[in-house]
Amino acid sequence: MTAPLLEARDLHKSFGGGWSRKPRIQAVDGVSLGVRPGETLGVVGESGSGKSTLARLLVGLEEPTSGTVLIDGAEVGRRRSRELHRKVQFVFQDPSGALNPRKTVAAILEAPLIHLLGMPKPDRRRRVEELMDLVNLRPEFLDRHPHELSGGQAQRIGIARALAADPRLIVLDEPVSALDVSIQAQILNLLNRLKADLGLAYLFISHDLAVVESLSDTVAVMRQGRIVEQAPRRTLFAAPKHPYTRTLLASVPKF
Repeated sequence: MTAPLLEARDLHKSFGGGWSRKPRIQAVDGVSLGVRPGETLGVVGESGSGKSTLARLLVGLEEPTSGTVLIDGAEVGRRRSRELHRKVQFVFQDPSGALNPRKTVAAILEAPLIHLLGMPKPDRRRRVEELMDLVNLRPEFLDRHPHELSGGQAQRIGIARALAADPRLIVLDEPVSALDVSIQAQILNLLNRLKADLGLAYLFISHDLAVVESLSDTVAVMRQGRIVEQAPRRTLFAAPKHPYTRTLLASVPKF
């Protein structure tokens, strides 16, 4: 099989304890998983299961208490290199809050072109317009600020910003949970198209089983900081093995 593009080995992350007066919380407890090129791995679980902490560990926004993250087989150190930032990008849950309110859309999209790619100014405008086209937004949005965008438009900008670095994998943390259902469908369709057109891999975090089923090739079920079951999407939804997975599936409303 193809080697993983992104791999976690025995990741642990705890908060509190020690000198802190707060009780020790084990947010991630021995997680091992891998995402292969072109694959979408969905990670699903209830609120508080450790999904978002895991996502932040995988992109270097949090340091693990122990364990290893590897990209292309190379361990990610405490200071991530520019090359690794280019390979893996992150899309946040809150689209509006993730964008700098003082910057125009054009400036937001230019930032990774400058800092990660070192792209000269004459080429940046063309690339920014290409990014807008990829996420189906008109060029006139480039002069707007985040507060002038709807939630769906802001999330499209968040996706475009992630694409600007020309990554191989995007980690998406609940990217549609703050959006209306109709807008959710549009963003999911966009993500599916981008994956096919650009050959992307995704690690898709969600509490919504229907969303995970619509997008994922493989699904990992997370509970209390651990992966309790992982299987191809069709296998997991047709014949879940772990009692917690069966409980999650049974809780999905039937229409």
